[in-house]
Parts: sequence; structure tokens; C-alpha cells
Amino acid sequence: MGKDSADDLAPLSLTRVEESLTRHGYAFVEDEEHPEILRARFDDYRFQFMVSGDEHGVLQTRGRWSHSVDVSRKVQMVKLCNEWNMNRIWPKVYVRRESEGLLGVYGELAADFRAGALDSQIDSAITCGLSTVIAFFHSLEERLGAEIDELDS
Repeated sequence: MGKDSADDLAPLSLTRVEESLTRHGYAFVEDEEHPEILRARFDDYRFQFMVSGDEHGVLQTRGRWSHSVDVSRKVQMVKLCNEWNMNRIWPKVYVRRESEGLLGVYGELAADFRAGALDSQIDSAITCGLSTVIAFFHSLEERLGAEIDELDS
């Protein structure tokens, strides 16, 4: 058996998430207003890591696409997100209104560790969350092509 064993299952905590990010060499900051959230940037996308759920056993990795979208393009963006969600297990992707006229596009992966987690499982959940959310953002950029220049204006 590898270095992890069932005896190493331990409750999920934000400290363990910090340790995992540090093991990967990822820079992150704590959110002073929201102590349950860690923030980081990957490929110019903003990410947050949260421990949530009734038993604080769910690790959520959430990324925000680096572009804002005018609300007039909501149907197009929802369609692109739905297409992704229908064809893939994860990450869950969605559009959210952030202000009167602007939408944000998000990707998120939740991992249920209510029974506890090995360090390697937390590492894998973070790696999977980052890589799949970034893959969605890259796919979105590829699908939109030159239209991206119109989004932030």
C-alpha cells in the first residue's frame, strides 16, 4: 500500500487545504472578510477554495472566468454552460448576475469528504478542480474566439 492508508483519514479543514496548496507550490491568500475562504489566481483566473456543508466536509473549488459578460448575452452564455454540463460530469459551470448589467461565468467542483480524507485525496480534488475549471474557461475562449474582445467593453 502507498504512503496513505485508511488510518490516515482525517477530518477536512481549511488548514489541510492550505497545506495541500502549499505542497503544490501554489500561492494563496486568506480572505479577511470570509475566514472560511482561501483565494488564489491560476492562469489569470480568480479561484476560491472553501470548506462547506453541514459537517464542514465538502471541499469546493470555484473559479471565475476572467471576462465579464454583458447581460444581453445571457442566453448565449447559459447555452454554452448547459452544453458543457450536459457533456461532462464536472466541473459544474454557470452564469451569475454580478451587477445591473454584467454577468460572471463560473466553474466549480465539490468533493465530499464528510467521512474524512487522505492528504492525497485533498491534493487530487484541488488538482482536478483547477484543471477542469481552467479547461472549461479555455474551451469557452476557443468557442467565442474573436467575440471575447467584445465582452469586457
